Amino acid sequence: MQFMQNRLMQGRINTANETAIAYLNAGYALKVALVYEDALTRQWASQVRDLMVEQVGPESPRCTEWKVSDLRERRAFSEGVTALAQADVIVMSLYEVERLPAAFYLWVNVWLQERAGRPGALVALIAPPDELGPGAKFAGANETRRYLSAVAGQGRLEFLLKECSRPGEPNPVRREDIMQLAKAA
Repeated sequence: MQFMQNRLMQGRINTANETAIAYLNAGYALKVALVYEDALTRQWASQVRDLMVEQVGPESPRCTEWKVSDLRERRAFSEGVTALAQADVIVMSLYEVERLPAAFYLWVNVWLQERAGRPGALVALIAPPDELGPGAKFAGANETRRYLSAVAGQGRLEFLLKECSRPGEPNPVRREDIMQLAKAA
């Protein structure tokens, strides 16, 4: 009986070693998921992706993109769950709002459960709503920020929050920020 247990254990160890060697030989791919609302927020998220490509090289990143309004579609919802559950870095580029679409909250809850504490990072790029000018306040101020911070905490993700501006202003994320995230992921 002991011999049989030892043989089974050795077989498991050999299988694990073969899997690890195959993984190392296959090369590492940094999985990046971009979540955005419109063309401008997509542009901000893409800038973060481009900075990551500069840091890790063009061969490493594997990127997916998800538009918040598309999450109402069954296929986008389910494929997005899988992508974000496996992502090393999630870049969410959103406007500050009182309430995000209900499908978004459900989607986040599902991919968080699928992640099951997998390490990674969440980059939140947040801008005030279009209709507000500089310095203006609205009832839901900071709701999006608080929510994404809670998501990062719940998912055990490193969290980087940056405020974004309107077109023509510089990218809020610096190369140093990206290096920190690459180390965390």
